[in-house]
Amino acid sequence: MSTTHLMIVHPRYIAPLLSGTKSLESRLGQDRRAPFGKVSLGDVVYIKPTGQRVIAKAIVHRVEEFEDLNPDDILNLREMYDDRIMGGDQYWESKSSARYATLIEFKKVSMLRDESTVPSELLVANRNAWRIADSSNEPEDRQAA
Repeated sequence: MSTTHLMIVHPRYIAPLLSGTKSLESRLGQDRRAPFGKVSLGDVVYIKPTGQRVIAKAIVHRVEEFEDLNPDDILNLREMYDDRIMGGDQYWESKSSARYATLIEFKKVSMLRDESTVPSELLVANRNAWRIADSSNEPEDRQAA
């Protein structure tokens, strides 16, 4: 069963994502925060520019995860992937102390006409730049049998 996600990105990345120029989404951080360990091949990801409505939908084609990273590892990730991530100097400098990384390649990135197909739980305002709508996120004792 696939999982549905909402990914919030800077508006400048929308056109490159839609055109395929930006073929990898990267999420780097200090902890195992989603999407680390939570996104898989075939999952649906809705794409929302910061401060705007959901405007696109994509299917996850490939996921790579890295942990226990150090600054040299971050430099290596930059060298290997920045042509597809399009992070730039400021992005990589801000991520230099990250310990975890999730790299997501999409296929079938397409415009979304309206938000009516987006699960409502993903549209609830919060500060998370990655949200997940999946019954498996509920505690085990609350899941349906």
